[in-house]
Amino acid sequence: MPHAPGRSEVIAGAVLMGWTMVTAIVIALHPGPNALDRWGFRSLSRSPGSALYLHTTKLGAAAVLAVGSIMAALVVVRRDRWRALACVAGPLAAALLVEYVFKPVVGRHYLGVLSYPSGNVTDVASLSTAWVVAVVPRARPFVAVVGAVATTMMAVAVTGLRWHYPSDALGGAVLGVATVLLIDGVFHLPAVNRKFRRRPPARSPQR
Repeated sequence: MPHAPGRSEVIAGAVLMGWTMVTAIVIALHPGPNALDRWGFRSLSRSPGSALYLHTTKLGAAAVLAVGSIMAALVVVRRDRWRALACVAGPLAAALLVEYVFKPVVGRHYLGVLSYPSGNVTDVASLSTAWVVAVVPRARPFVAVVGAVATTMMAVAVTGLRWHYPSDALGGAVLGVATVLLIDGVFHLPAVNRKFRRRPPARSPQR
């Protein structure tokens, strides 16, 4: 029997979140650069003054995250109020997880700043995922490509500027996608839908 949409999203989100947590444990135990970081730094030259990279990082601004999330919610609210809520709650939850859970717990530093995972990449990945689930199914492949390009651009930018290790960027991308999928999936589980389904008002007793 195929999985219900909500269950499939929960499974996918849980797998990605599990990967992020395992990776976080490994990095917490070995915070130095790993093979991915060494390869990434060799492949992408240091460009701290790159105007393109600096402009790209503006995609991770709090205002962009807030406005983008609200717009995604407005796109889907008439079709699915729970998904509209997930489009707002998912990116917000991802941003909070980065700053108040993963970064302080992992404790990895790059140039004296907590770095795992990258908040900028997390924001773009979570917002992109919110838009993918918000649009109608036939538009999702196109939106997914645009979101993947935007997330990749942010990952390249923060690596090229040497704000983060490449593995910080990868961790942020996975965490952003995982958080939105988990929240949207939970909201669409059959058990949750039955529990919060609007019940018809009780009829007044006839006199």
